[in-house]
Amino acid sequence: MLGAGMSGLNFFKFAEDKLKDVDIVCYEKNDDVGGTWLENRYPGCACDIPSVVYQYPWRPAAWSKYYSHSPEIWKYFKMIEQENNFIEKYIKLRHKVTSLSWEDSTQQWTIKGDDLATGNSFTDHSDIVIDGGGVLNRWKWPDIPGLNSYRGTLLHSAQWNQSVDLKDKRVALIGAGSSAVQILPNIYSQAAEIHTWIRNKIWITAGFAQAFAGPNGSNFTYSEEQQDAFKDPDLYLKYRKLIEGELNQRFSFIINGSKAQAEARTYSENEMKNLLKDRPDLLEQIMPTDFFVGCRRPTPGNGYLETLTGTKTTAYTSQLGQITEKGFINPDGVEQEVDVIICATGFDTSYKPRFPLLVNGVDKREEWKDLASVPSYLSLGLADVPNYFVFGGAYCPSAHGSFFPLVQAYTNYVIQIISKMQIERITSLRPKSRAVAQFLRHADTFLKRTAWTGPCSSWFKGGKKDGKPAIWPGSRLAFLRMLEQPRFEDYDMQYENAEDMWAFLGNGFHVCEEDGSDITWYLGENKRYVDEVDVRWVMDGSKGIPMDKP
Repeated sequence: MLGAGMSGLNFFKFAEDKLKDVDIVCYEKNDDVGGTWLENRYPGCACDIPSVVYQYPWRPAAWSKYYSHSPEIWKYFKMIEQENNFIEKYIKLRHKVTSLSWEDSTQQWTIKGDDLATGNSFTDHSDIVIDGGGVLNRWKWPDIPGLNSYRGTLLHSAQWNQSVDLKDKRVALIGAGSSAVQILPNIYSQAAEIHTWIRNKIWITAGFAQAFAGPNGSNFTYSEEQQDAFKDPDLYLKYRKLIEGELNQRFSFIINGSKAQAEARTYSENEMKNLLKDRPDLLEQIMPTDFFVGCRRPTPGNGYLETLTGTKTTAYTSQLGQITEKGFINPDGVEQEVDVIICATGFDTSYKPRFPLLVNGVDKREEWKDLASVPSYLSLGLADVPNYFVFGGAYCPSAHGSFFPLVQAYTNYVIQIISKMQIERITSLRPKSRAVAQFLRHADTFLKRTAWTGPCSSWFKGGKKDGKPAIWPGSRLAFLRMLEQPRFEDYDMQYENAEDMWAFLGNGFHVCEEDGSDITWYLGENKRYVDEVDVRWVMDGSKGIPMDKP
């Protein structure tokens, strides 16, 4: 397992419950579990999905706020780890994988990496690799001339230095995505002045699942009475299902020409017009006219537009062209000095491998370098790459709703794969190129009907306006149903005995005939305990009424 974040922790839990005879090792580059929520600690960093559905269904917790901030979310993951002792059992912290190499001759992966604690390199081997590193993992600096020459404090939202004090500082905030939208209102009261850039038009919306949110879709702290409600399992479950149900209806506004799409646009237009009524110039520059809500992942922005138009904020709608030792060059060609530059410029979301991924000596990074996206199979595999599974790869339904149900679907799917491999003595299976090509052709054709293909800059499209969206061609519910059972017909499989795929039938007996298992399972299970001695006593044939002989 690569990564001990949301995906890894869930897999450990269900592997313990459902698998036997597996040896699990997890390599985690950080010094603790939690992934994104360990790393991201910028001001205002929070989840835009309500807390009560941004958790494992099997371990609901009591949350302090409707939308939780990163420290509380990380504490939840740490609680999960500590309750299950996952670090001691499976996880090697501060171990960074640097390459993966598969060989058909051995039917195994070779994993190489660095032990960041000792500085030593390591090599390991495995039958299966599960990549749970996530897409929002490899952050990047913006490509702006002069960035490296800046001598002030340079920060990135994904590597925030929590010791930096922004009080009375002159700040430049680069970016206008989800992170920047959260940062601006949370640093506004501290900073002396803020300069920010919005070079691409964006829809600023209220938070997800507004029906249960605070006034105008705002966040709120749960009251004592509401906290007590978390203690009632049935009430809490109903609450979670109502919120999740609202999220599951969002796909309809992605379909071009739909009534829901028109309603979403009208609502968002009215919200932005109201909040920017005193800045019609800014409204004209940033509110989209050529793409619909949802082309980019909706950006909940409580407080963003208010602080964007505040007296301490200068907003630019042109490209930032030059950074200097002391600040930047503004659109008038004048150097503007700032004390801090914050880069909220996101991640590499190309889905391309982060390190060498070799199959029989061929580096897939090189093979796929000219492709718009990797040849993804249902977002969880790659064409002709054996025994390699990705949680949340290209073409996953990442645009609407919580990622937790998706992680559960990936986990159940992979566990079924592993079980089949164990029982039938399969040494490798890989998605067929033909199946992948047809899936991608279907997906790309369907996606033309959606808002995701509009002319917006979106991480679904690798940050390019004219990019091809690598997102699931349908709703989350359709995806979850799709993954309930693997389509083994889409895989090429190699067996331990290449000449006899039925060798696993062995001596003709089933293990249940030798290990004490129920050998009449097909009749069903008793709903209450019945003592076998009592049955034999009562149902003894000698106690029955004899029948006359014919």
